[in-house]
Amino acid sequence: MKESDFKSLNFTLLGKNSEYEGDLRISGDTVVNCKVIGTLTILDGAKLTLERDASIEGSIYCKDIEIFGEVKGSITAAGSMTVRASGKVSGTINAQNLSVYPGALLNIEGKAQDQDAL
Repeated sequence: MKESDFKSLNFTLLGKNSEYEGDLRISGDTVVNCKVIGTLTILDGAKLTLERDASIEGSIYCKDIEIFGEVKGSITAAGSMTVRASGKVSGTINAQNLSVYPGALLNIEGKAQDQDAL
């Protein structure tokens, strides 16, 4: 890889054993492998991946999200949301597409919608 190619990459990694608190607005594909308390907003339609050691307490706003870790709060995904077998989600979900793998744990809150309205 040339140096110019490396400089043009746009991604973020929040590494293991780190903790972040507050409102985070991140551009580019993002991998979280730590604890975040607050609001996590992924800009530019980039993908968010929550690894097994990730723990999010608060609100998440993104286009696409893949969850291997744990979320307590609300998730708003304009695109797809995938909860893998090791994933745990407790709270509210608003996603265009939802995939849940066997073994995943979901405790979903929210308003029931009239089937005719869908």
